[in-house]
Amino acid sequence: MITKLNMFTTKPIVITILFYICSTLCHAQKMKNYLNKELIAKVGAIYEETPYDNPCTGSEIFLVFIFNKKDVKVYEKLISTCGKESVNGIGTYNWTLLCNKKIKIDFIPEQTKGTYAEHLFLELRDKQLVGRITHLNGKVLEYIFNEKMK
Repeated sequence: MITKLNMFTTKPIVITILFYICSTLCHAQKMKNYLNKELIAKVGAIYEETPYDNPCTGSEIFLVFIFNKKDVKVYEKLISTCGKESVNGIGTYNWTLLCNKKIKIDFIPEQTKGTYAEHLFLELRDKQLVGRITHLNGKVLEYIFNEKMK
């Protein structure tokens, strides 16, 4: 009688553990396609007015992620209308993929302040990495991060 009782109480626990492991591996597989790749999206542009004609007064702003298994490197890349690139390193942070396919990044607020990463939320949606950024005017815009082609 005691062995039957133990079997019936341990079976749900074992099933729960197996379900958790399977779902975790499934989520890890989904992020596997993005590991060690430069993922980039154009998130803004700036233009400066000058009293004379200068073709190099504008820049496009890109937000870039490079994920590995434990952490993610985040930076902004500015590319001027003349093709000059400059990089603003934001930082390297731990990340986790949550069950709802949202990606939690342990940002340090002092490092992200004033950057496009400050109000960023990431998620996997339809086999794409999608970012939502709340801009200063309150608008929430979505961006699709694609692998940078070399």
